[in-house]
Amino acid sequence: MISLGMLLSLSATALASSKFGYVPGMGVIDYQEKELVDVRVNSLHSHEGVVSYDYYSLKFCKPLDMQRSVELADERLGEILWGDRIFPSLYELRMLENVTCKPLNCPSGQKKISLADLQRFETRINNGYRGNFVIDNLPVVAKNFESKYLLGDCQALSPRGYALGVPKRCTPDQKFAYINNHLKFEIKVNMHKPGLYIVVSVNIIPYSIRGSELVCGTRDFNPAANEYEPLTTNPELTSSIGWTYSVEWTKTDEIGWSNRWDAYLSLSFSNNNARVHWKAILNSLLIILILGASVARMIQVALRHDIDRYNDDIEDARDEIGWKLVHGDVFRNPSHPAYLSIVLGNGVQLIAMMSCTLFFAMMGFLSPSNRGALISATVLFFVLMSLLNGVVTGFYLRNWNTRRWLYVFISGTAYPGLTFGTWLFTEAVKLITRKGANTAPIISIAMLMGLWICVSLPLVVLGASFGFKYEVESTQHVNQFERKIPPRHWLLSRSVLMIAPGILPFGAAFIELRFILSSMWQGMVYYVFGFLTITALIVIITAAEVSIVMVYFLLVNEDHKWQWPSVYIPGGMAIHFFLYSIYYAQTSLTLRTWLGTLIFFQTMSLVSLSIWISVGTVGYLSCALFTRTIYGQLKVD
Repeated sequence: MISLGMLLSLSATALASSKFGYVPGMGVIDYQEKELVDVRVNSLHSHEGVVSYDYYSLKFCKPLDMQRSVELADERLGEILWGDRIFPSLYELRMLENVTCKPLNCPSGQKKISLADLQRFETRINNGYRGNFVIDNLPVVAKNFESKYLLGDCQALSPRGYALGVPKRCTPDQKFAYINNHLKFEIKVNMHKPGLYIVVSVNIIPYSIRGSELVCGTRDFNPAANEYEPLTTNPELTSSIGWTYSVEWTKTDEIGWSNRWDAYLSLSFSNNNARVHWKAILNSLLIILILGASVARMIQVALRHDIDRYNDDIEDARDEIGWKLVHGDVFRNPSHPAYLSIVLGNGVQLIAMMSCTLFFAMMGFLSPSNRGALISATVLFFVLMSLLNGVVTGFYLRNWNTRRWLYVFISGTAYPGLTFGTWLFTEAVKLITRKGANTAPIISIAMLMGLWICVSLPLVVLGASFGFKYEVESTQHVNQFERKIPPRHWLLSRSVLMIAPGILPFGAAFIELRFILSSMWQGMVYYVFGFLTITALIVIITAAEVSIVMVYFLLVNEDHKWQWPSVYIPGGMAIHFFLYSIYYAQTSLTLRTWLGTLIFFQTMSLVSLSIWISVGTVGYLSCALFTRTIYGQLKVD
């Protein structure tokens, strides 16, 4: 069990991390007055369409000399897997130089727009897609009021980026969508050195203005105060689009380089409301205390009493029923031992990967400012922890007399192969059915294949070579003939055990899982890894206690086949998580495309499988220690 001191220490870490504080990501970049500020565009994202698209998959004005291969070479693997594609833009922002209205310097022919281009704009706008800028490594955030039309059900769930336009269902006539072709940038800067300024905040307000280039030069140009005719996707009215922008600079001393990300992190409810996390943790601790009291009562009273009676008078104890009578079968090899070995090996790998990722995240090395770092680190740790997979798989294969290198190969290929194959299938579907959708370049696919085949799999084999060397001598005699299991009560049936007990570890993690889903599918930033670490530890303790209690009941009812139940009893948490993901999709998301729905449920299925494997491994290891402890105290002739 984890000591109270450790939980208090982690609580202090969580409290510190909830203050956000800037963490390693990039060095300070400052600008002189009138110096060009770095402005780039990022992918088009939507919580309704899910699939991300290149920014220039729509008919925006773009630099003529832009090379996709050069830009992708600068992106990390994590950015590519997450769907970020960052390209240069034609927007010219000079430090502290206000711009009332300026047309974008579009190359010849790029302003003209075809019927297909307009239809593509309308489809993306209707599916809630948002444009994204990266200005001096900061993502832009839309103001609370983007448009008088984007209110109520039409209001975006995520403030990141800006609305590409107004969906036609939100326009007065509901016939055509509006295209936002004028952008107002509101940028705050801090003079951290004399004559040198740093960008500390970027907001954006989009407007739809038909003929924006014509009204741009007028003295009374003010889209916030004046009503301009909107630019629609009606092909009879729109044959070309003029792109314009405004820039407003503001000096501030309240925000500096070290805390410029705080405003972005605070946009998420999970990062800005520590009280919610503490209440969830306290509720989870209550579950732990109740289960812990049950385990303590079971061990200190019932088990100790039974063990003392059994050891003092073996002849009298033979007439009893219960867990003591299966001592000759409880250490019998499980059914399908090779598959259980594979599950445990992959479970230890996932737990180690998660532990390393959370540790470095809490230390601040996986900052949101370091785009793609979290996913890149997760992939790296998963590959490196393959060594533990091999050690655990090889250890159990040897001790369960199923030592074969074929099972080691399956252990190193089954789970990562399923994950990689599912992702690759989705990428292929996007490539075939969605023009302009962000798909991983062949070099990234080759990199992942290389990490798997050339690094991960050899590490599994190397680990298995060590695992095959270790054998645990059993102190308990195993009967030659297997004891018949009496009829079970329906509460101890396998179907009930697969579902019911898992509600407890799921309940312990429910709040954090809700926030993580918002980060994955609604564009919120999740950065309270201290709370997440505490929650993960609580889930581990809860899973262990639930498994021990339920396995004890099985043994009391003379059911000695405890190994697989110890895995799927806490693994039921995955079933509850998947069911909740369905509820989440129905209530918090608006999935408007079949491909977005496919990606959502594929991802949730893989996450659920990962939870089942890792939490199930915790259950088995806890019950293995529990059974060896209680049966090791019996004196058997």
